[in-house]
Amino acid sequence: MNSQFPFVAGALAGLLLGIAPAQANLIVNPGSTTITFSGYNGQPATITGVLTSGIQGTLLEQTGGTVSFTYLGNESGNVNQFNFAVGNQVLTESSALGATIFGSVGPGALAFSFLDVTTGTGFGNGSNAIVYVANRSTNLYGAFDYIIGFNDNGSSDGDFDDFVVGVRSVSRSVPEPGTLALLGLGLAGLGLSRRRKV
Repeated sequence: MNSQFPFVAGALAGLLLGIAPAQANLIVNPGSTTITFSGYNGQPATITGVLTSGIQGTLLEQTGGTVSFTYLGNESGNVNQFNFAVGNQVLTESSALGATIFGSVGPGALAFSFLDVTTGTGFGNGSNAIVYVANRSTNLYGAFDYIIGFNDNGSSDGDFDDFVVGVRSVSRSVPEPGTLALLGLGLAGLGLSRRRKV
């Protein structure tokens, strides 16, 4: 038993060394634009606090996993809704605050859009009518990877509070290649140790 200990310890050390630091599952595409804005108020501001800057670009899932979207309110003259392509799920202005939809996605751009029902105009992920605010905690619904703010009709009022959604991602648990290689070496050493003993 004692002769096997170094190899078992080696396998465990390999596992610990091979574990990569936690990485954000969601990012806005590199080269995106940071903007500042004003007038974010009303119902969304009571939940998220006042937002004054964010990123415009395309929201990407890096690893694949489960993504959830939570309705955080609206402050608009038009009627709006949020559409998630997975399962054709919808959040509307009549949804309860905190209502959440979710689904399993692969790596790549998230398939969602906002619809200004009043004008019949749609705005997909990557539109300039959408802004992303990273790592925001709310007083009622916890922390989100991003808050997504929408300007209906692509209007120039620039407040991004017409329909607001929080998004979270939980990645699939996939071992890092380095972790698997180090574990394999440790197990091979364990096998050699047993062979010598027999």
